[in-house]
Amino acid sequence: MQWLRSTLELFYPPLCCGCDTHLSDRLDILCASCRLMLPYLPIATSESNEIKSKFYGKLVVQHCASVLAFGEDSITQNMLHQLKYQKQQAVSDFIGLLAWQRLQHLPIFNWAACIVPIPLHPSKERQRGYNQLDGFGVYLSKMTGLPYFKDYLIKTVKSDTQTKKNLIERADNIKGFVLNPKYQSSKERRILLIDDVITTGATLEAAGKCVLDKNDNQISILTMACVK
Repeated sequence: MQWLRSTLELFYPPLCCGCDTHLSDRLDILCASCRLMLPYLPIATSESNEIKSKFYGKLVVQHCASVLAFGEDSITQNMLHQLKYQKQQAVSDFIGLLAWQRLQHLPIFNWAACIVPIPLHPSKERQRGYNQLDGFGVYLSKMTGLPYFKDYLIKTVKSDTQTKKNLIERADNIKGFVLNPKYQSSKERRILLIDDVITTGATLEAAGKCVLDKNDNQISILTMACVK
């Protein structure tokens, strides 16, 4: 009903998730200015890239990629804050679109057999109402035809956000994951792990080790953003 939408936009105008300016269309995520200023990460031209180097000597990873740079007071930080704490779930789909537009030519998608998100602890997901990675993963699943296994991993211990912790605190905050028993006999052995932000890589390392505990599995990693 157009009149209801117009009334809502009069009292609750849609805001840009990057800078909070008013948007002309409620379906938009960012204003034109923020779209032009998105801090894209350089697309790695080789498999030896900055993200993959975080796992050297810790975890065997086939491919690694990320979409946006994450920094203090950046558009990326503002978008992810809106996604995780302000119920702006459309941000997740939008970054999925950016990932596909930027990275579809990379071997990471042809290599993968399925997409698996880093899970939230069940109590945190109930509190938030969703996993912030679902829109991202579902969009990429639609574009690639890869199955999205939301419940492949189960988070066993509740943890706090990583982005404001120092290196020692992050290392101490590696929390446990277990493989969902229903996937024990899964034939999809090449797992594309996705996460929102990679800092030291501790969370992805813990999840990756859980996946690789099944010896014939392999993993690659794709994140929405990477701390610079």
